[in-house]
Amino acid sequence: MRFLISFFILTLFTIEAFAQKDNPILPIDSVTGKISYNGIVIVDTSLNKQELFSRTREWFAKTYNSSTKVIQMEDKESGVIVGKALMQVYRKSLGSDHECGFINYTTSVYFKDGRYKYEITDFYYTGPSDNPVIPNGACETWLYGKVKYPLMSQKAIGKILNYFLIQLDDNTKALIVNLEKTLKLKSKSKPDW
Repeated sequence: MRFLISFFILTLFTIEAFAQKDNPILPIDSVTGKISYNGIVIVDTSLNKQELFSRTREWFAKTYNSSTKVIQMEDKESGVIVGKALMQVYRKSLGSDHECGFINYTTSVYFKDGRYKYEITDFYYTGPSDNPVIPNGACETWLYGKVKYPLMSQKAIGKILNYFLIQLDDNTKALIVNLEKTLKLKSKSKPDW
């Protein structure tokens, strides 16, 4: 019975592996070797460090179900917010997506008057314990062909991991656009009650 279940799971992973796109081009930090999205964004010069801090705090609250669980560190005085969150990833099987674990990541935002800097990094996969193919660990291992499974070819495993990397890339880019849209809004004068 256990063999049949393993065979069925392997078959599903193999079928989905041949329907994937090519590797996305991910930003790799030359010093750490980690996947790392970062940038400096110039915003309305009337937005000071405190206003950007407040908007980012609000962005965390609206973007995640519980910003109090996500935000790990915040310092309004020095202008920094660091949060740890996760994104659901899916695997394709027989033409539909199925939940297949989470990618954890860290978002850091730093502020100065009229600009901010963001960094999204430390991507780490945690999947179901019954997943025989994709081990928990740093997502960078997927890039360097370090994931091995004796019953599947490296090419089939690579195609499965590509789909995870595509989701990581798409979700992270959407997060960056959402943050930028929130922080680039023109200053609003406070309504007079």
